[in-house]
Amino acid sequence: MKKEELHRQLIDRYLDGTASPEEVEVFFHLLNRGELDDQLEDAPMEEVPPEPAPMEAVSPEPAPVRRIAAWKKYSVAAAVILLVGAGVFFLQQGRKAPVSAPIANVFKNDVAPGGNKAMLTLGDGRQIVLDSAEKGNLASQGKTNIVKTDAGKLAYSATTGAPTTVLYNTLSTPAGGQYQVTLADGTKVWLNALSKLQFPNAFTGKDRTVDLTGEAYFEIAKDKSRPFMVRVNGMQVQVLGTNFNINAYTDEGEIRTTLLEGAVRLVKGEISAPLKPGQQAATGVGGAGNAPGIAVSGFSIHNADIDQVMAWKNGFFSWDAADVHTVMRQISRWYGVEIRYEGTPTKALFGGEIGRDLTLTQVLTGLGKSKVHFQLDGKILTVLP
Repeated sequence: MKKEELHRQLIDRYLDGTASPEEVEVFFHLLNRGELDDQLEDAPMEEVPPEPAPMEAVSPEPAPVRRIAAWKKYSVAAAVILLVGAGVFFLQQGRKAPVSAPIANVFKNDVAPGGNKAMLTLGDGRQIVLDSAEKGNLASQGKTNIVKTDAGKLAYSATTGAPTTVLYNTLSTPAGGQYQVTLADGTKVWLNALSKLQFPNAFTGKDRTVDLTGEAYFEIAKDKSRPFMVRVNGMQVQVLGTNFNINAYTDEGEIRTTLLEGAVRLVKGEISAPLKPGQQAATGVGGAGNAPGIAVSGFSIHNADIDQVMAWKNGFFSWDAADVHTVMRQISRWYGVEIRYEGTPTKALFGGEIGRDLTLTQVLTGLGKSKVHFQLDGKILTVLP
């Protein structure tokens, strides 16, 4: 479910008087930040009581009445839990399973969120730990300089003259790591956690080819004479100049390619399929994809939720009716923890956004509002019923 729909449900609950105190707090928080304006601006106006002041506060003047729109009510079939203090915007869908006895979360420690961490392996085998490397020139390969910029990113820049030496480098991120690199042609790549990108220090042939494992977002430098190709798990994504995201984690069971701008063509064996902006193609690692949509040449193509796809790059976890296993796989990659399950895993479905800059216990506290419980001991995270 998109954030806009959650906002509408929150407004609905406030206007019909069913909002909890926490939801009222979030309502005014979003209202004062202007994040509800798009949902309210076109409807007839009605008065809304002012935001309640804390009990200790004394206001010398009556608080102003803020006017907002009253608009058509939507049917609400799920409970919304919004926790501003923890940076959580969270929705549990479906019926709540009965709980025979309360189970408390047990956090013996906390785990910091991931950050900019990566290893660069040069063509001659040398390895550079980028998160601890000094800024400035890291190495030179032929006529290409490899630099860690002042912003802490990796950049390849060609010196004058045609490249004389082509070596393949590998940028890899650990669990809890992400990194950005600008390739020699100007293409920008954002690499998610537990991902790997292999690429040349210079592009000299008729095309520009890189290999990907895991997940990455690409902003391709335009070059009509040399198409850009991403090879991933036996599939190729062919482009000239465009922006797209590829999720190819092997434990997800399928490769998902989402196009934001431009045009791409997916090729797997003798089959191929084009994508339009806003579309996502899914294909199983060993066959056609499982995602709903129109099957085209072995690919399942459907309209994508771009905000959700790009949430990782923008600093969020984002889910829409995701099961606990999907949520925990993302948690595991970003916090570097091993996930274990005790008892029958919950059938609750999760939706909404949680910041990736929070500590693990903050995230788990938000998720725990859905009656799922956790035990954290070192790097072992156990999911309880």
